[in-house]
Amino acid sequence: MPSPDDQPDIDPTREAVIDDDPNTSARDSAGARPAAALSSRRTTLSTVATAAGVSIATVSKVINGRSGVGDDTRRRVESAITDLGYVSLGERQGSVNAAQEMTVELIVDPRDVPNPYLSTLLGGAMAAAVDLRCGLVLRSIAAIQAQRPTTWAQDLGRAGRAGVIEVTNSYSALREKALSRAGLPMVLVDPIDVPRTSTPSIGATNWAGAYAATQHLIELGHRHIRYIGGPPGARCDVVRAHGWSAAMTEAGLVADLAHVPRHSFTYEHGLDAGLQLLGGPDRPTAIFAGSDASATGVLEAARRLGLSVPSDVSVVGFDDTLLAQTSAPAMTAVHQPIAEIGRAAVSTLVRLARGDVLTTKRVELATHLVIRDSTAPPRG
Repeated sequence: MPSPDDQPDIDPTREAVIDDDPNTSARDSAGARPAAALSSRRTTLSTVATAAGVSIATVSKVINGRSGVGDDTRRRVESAITDLGYVSLGERQGSVNAAQEMTVELIVDPRDVPNPYLSTLLGGAMAAAVDLRCGLVLRSIAAIQAQRPTTWAQDLGRAGRAGVIEVTNSYSALREKALSRAGLPMVLVDPIDVPRTSTPSIGATNWAGAYAATQHLIELGHRHIRYIGGPPGARCDVVRAHGWSAAMTEAGLVADLAHVPRHSFTYEHGLDAGLQLLGGPDRPTAIFAGSDASATGVLEAARRLGLSVPSDVSVVGFDDTLLAQTSAPAMTAVHQPIAEIGRAAVSTLVRLARGDVLTTKRVELATHLVIRDSTAPPRG
C-alpha cells in the first residue's frame, strides 16, 4: 500500500451534495450476517501458507488444533497468522453467533466528549443501529493508538466486529490496511486529514455552509468579518475557511487565510481568539466561528469586553447544536445534519460488511443557515 504522501492532490473547496439515502440498501438486508471477505486484500489461508512456506492443508490443521504438524512448522504458521492479522471466517462468525447480533466498533477522541456534536452524532448512530439490529461498541482512540495495528484488527475480527467507524480522528493508513487484512471495512466521519479517495467517508457540505454564513453577514452590511478556525490542518476546517474566503473575495473584501486563529473546536479556543480579536485596535464587526462551541466562547469574550451581541459584534456558529439554540442571544448557525451523518455512517458500514459495493466513497449531506438573534447590521 502506498504511503500517505502518495495520495493525489485534492481541492478542499470542491464538494458534492449526495442525495442518495445510504440507509436503503442496509435496511433492506437487515439481519443478514457479515460477508465472508471485504476485498482481495483480505489475508487468506493461501496468504498464510505462502508466508509460512507450507500447504493450505497444514495451515488449516494448525488453525483447527489438529495433530500431524511438527512444532517448528506450527510455530511458523502461528507466527504468520499473527504477522498477517489473519482471522478465519469461523472465528468471526462464532463471535457473532455467541453475541446474537452484529457489532460495530465506533472510535472517538475522548476530548470530543463535552462537544454536543458527538452526542448528537451518537444519537443518530444508535437510531440506525436499532433499525439495523446491530450493536455499537464505543472506544477511545487513545486505547488503540498504542497497539500494533495488525493485532488490534485481528482482535476485532475475532470478537465478531462488522467493522470500524472513526469519528473526527486523524486518518491512519496502517489501521485501514490492518482492518482490510482482517476482512473488516472502515468508514470515516469528518476525518481530521484527507484520507485516500478509496476510503469511505461521511461529512457535510462545509464549503457551502461557510459561504452561506459569510454571505449572510455581508448582506447585513458587514465588511470586517473574521473567521475562527479549529484544529490546524483539519480538512473540515480548511474547507470552511475556504468558503469564508470565497464569499469575502467575491464581495471585494479582505480574507486573511494566513492569520486565521486555529487550535481546536472548543469553547476555550473561541474565548481566547475572541478576546484577542475583539480586544485589539482593529476590531471586526462580525465573527464566524468554525463550531458552535467556539462561537459560545466568542459570546463570552464579547461579554467580558463589555460588547453587546449583535449590536457591537455579530456572531455565527457552525453545527447548530443545542449550544446554538440555547445561547444568549440565540445563535445564528450553519446547520449540519449531524444525527443523519451518524445514521449514514452506521448504515454504510453495515452495507460494506454485508458485501455491498458503494456507488460513491464520499457522502456529503447538505447544510443550511439558521438565522437567530446573534446577527444584525453593524452600527452606523
